[in-house]
Amino acid sequence: MSKEQAKGLVKKTYILCSSITAFFTAAALWYCNVAPGWEKGYFGYYTLLSVGVLYTVVYTFFARMYDAHKIGLYRLAELLFSQMLSFVIADTFLFVAAFFWFHNFSRIRISIFLFGVLIQFLGAGFLIFVMNRLYARYDEPRKIMIVYGNEEYKYFLPKLGEKRRYRITACLSEQEGPDRILDCLADCEDVYLINVRRELQNRLMLYCDENGKDIHLSMSLNDLLLFRSDISHSFDTPFLRNKRNPVAWYYPMVKRAADMILSVCGLVILSPVLLLTACAIKLGDGGPVFYRQRRMTTGGRAFSILKFRSMRVDAEKNGARLASEHDDRITPVGKVIRACRIDELPQLINILRGDMSIVGPRPERPEIAEEYEKELPEFRLRLKVKAGLTGYAQVYGRYNTTPQDKLRMDLIYIRERSILFDLQLIFYTLKILFIPESTQGIEDGAMDARKKTR
Repeated sequence: MSKEQAKGLVKKTYILCSSITAFFTAAALWYCNVAPGWEKGYFGYYTLLSVGVLYTVVYTFFARMYDAHKIGLYRLAELLFSQMLSFVIADTFLFVAAFFWFHNFSRIRISIFLFGVLIQFLGAGFLIFVMNRLYARYDEPRKIMIVYGNEEYKYFLPKLGEKRRYRITACLSEQEGPDRILDCLADCEDVYLINVRRELQNRLMLYCDENGKDIHLSMSLNDLLLFRSDISHSFDTPFLRNKRNPVAWYYPMVKRAADMILSVCGLVILSPVLLLTACAIKLGDGGPVFYRQRRMTTGGRAFSILKFRSMRVDAEKNGARLASEHDDRITPVGKVIRACRIDELPQLINILRGDMSIVGPRPERPEIAEEYEKELPEFRLRLKVKAGLTGYAQVYGRYNTTPQDKLRMDLIYIRERSILFDLQLIFYTLKILFIPESTQGIEDGAMDARKKTR
């Protein structure tokens, strides 16, 4: 058995064991809660089987969403957190179903349920630890090569360096010529092409296809605008037709209704957190609780965004600056609320007003957007949809992700937006709330927007 086959077997075993764990823990929790009412007819094998299967389906859906099964790709702690979050959501569904089934819960039933969840977490943790160690025995870093056409590759190298599963064997400019690049490519398993001219790109793609090598292409604006396009035929010539309005006709109405419902529910449920945060900020330095700032939304319309103040009152007396990784303008209370994303919660009011949506590109400041557009004229395409509290770039990017990559992610969302996609991003946001990397500031020294885009 080759190492690749062994890794595939470990992955499949891990997924199977996770699903079995989900099924039997759900069935056991349900059985323990219905056993006292056996004589009343609560228990049945078909009911028990149905509960286990439905629970496993819910768990598997969220485990796939949160990449809980991608062993070897993520760190052990992140895999464990993804597994626990998937189980917690599935357990919530199970708890609600049990509550409506039995109409009430005794302390004994609640204790049994919580004990079962604890056993579930311990079992999942043990399984991840064992499978991760087993996978590491067969896992060797993949040898990759980078071919670049401009300086953007410099932002990409540190990202690959964070992944232990990759080893960069060559990093060549397209100016090296195709013969030199093909010689180096022979010893690699993957090749990343970053803004390479079309002629060389086609030649390398043909070589990789013939020799069974994986190829990864950076996406240009044209690639994104033609993403999921329809194929049309003019006589005997095929064309890609760019869809100007890819969303369903009912999508705007459903999205607005969901925004209003979720924002009202959020303000009511989170009102204790909002009150405590306001008191902490006021007691911290005596300054104003809220911070208002002009941002841009659909069509370039400016509005006043509302946030909890996390910086000193005079933080921008010398002009607009992006927050840095070790920014001395952030107050002690501000560090806590920024780490927990609590500073963004007042934007639920902006959503209720209609200035923002739950999901969409993050609203940018007019002066910083102007700086971005000098380097990236396509940046204004983000204004085709309403600004959002969370979005594709927030879920899959970081605070210090380059504007080019954030723009690509925002355009992917604009092309792919749908009710199901919005729900997926909302659920995925629950995971990134607890990942520190997504709240980091930009690197020290890259203090303004123009420096960050160059």
